Amino acid sequence: MNVFPPMLNERLFVPFLDEVDGTLCLPANATAADIHSQARAHRLRFPLLLDEAKPLREQLAATTYAPASCRFGPYCDNILGMNWRLPSGRIARIGERVVKTTTGYDWLRFLLHSGSRYGEPVDYVLRLRPDCGCTAIARFDGDTKALRSCVSKLLHSGWMHWWDAVDCIAEDGASFVRVVIHCVPEEAVIFGQQLERVAASSFTQLTLQNNVPPPLDGLPDLVIKTTPDRVMGLAAELAQGARRCVALCYSGVVHVYMNESDDLTERTQALVQPHAAELHLIGGDWHSRWLPATPPTITESAWLNTLEQAIHEH
Repeated sequence: MNVFPPMLNERLFVPFLDEVDGTLCLPANATAADIHSQARAHRLRFPLLLDEAKPLREQLAATTYAPASCRFGPYCDNILGMNWRLPSGRIARIGERVVKTTTGYDWLRFLLHSGSRYGEPVDYVLRLRPDCGCTAIARFDGDTKALRSCVSKLLHSGWMHWWDAVDCIAEDGASFVRVVIHCVPEEAVIFGQQLERVAASSFTQLTLQNNVPPPLDGLPDLVIKTTPDRVMGLAAELAQGARRCVALCYSGVVHVYMNESDDLTERTQALVQPHAAELHLIGGDWHSRWLPATPPTITESAWLNTLEQAIHEH
């Protein structure tokens, strides 16, 4: 089984920044500062960041989504290529410098979600986005019914594709909706007026901050993928046993942040157990950076064992 065809070292990605295509290759251990230092000079940005200091590889290992996935999709749609170190020590090039345009099995997506079983990332090729110069954060406060109405109006209007993020945050026994907008400064007032209309029609109270950095929530301790219609209720329920929950409303993902004093293994299992059966029925899943991956099925195990053997031979 020839999983990876022979590759010459000259084929590996080398560090680069293409300001025309908006792509950047840098080490998997790069931080937000490393990305900003190269991208900002060309008025580009990588909006799918969770933490200012943690290496990018740890951010991708913690979750497959970021708040800005609302507008830009999951991480796997924004990592175009990798240099990947196989268990044998050999480094293989996966993907390209551009968005994939051919059919076939997506090795890039598979490896990004495989943990360390088949090796580790060495370098990433990131898909960057234009830096328009102005970020604003809107906060909507209200009761549960009003917040649900607010999210529905935000996600079911023609403006939806302009929101970087639409999140419902549950903490300290209360919830609020957070919207992140990124635009040219001259258009900020237009977005503000639209958000005021949403607040008025959903009976919520709006607070708007202009020219602020995008929010960075940090690495979640538990990630649960459910459906968009269930995500706000699930976040509110999980928040009763956690420090903070961030519901990524468009993606249907809950990021759970534990208390520092918690036994993370025990607490994670306690939070997931009541929802595991329902998640399975609706095609959802969960994972925690503190726990081993869920064991594969018998059919999957046979295929994965064959794949692992082939990879170790290269």
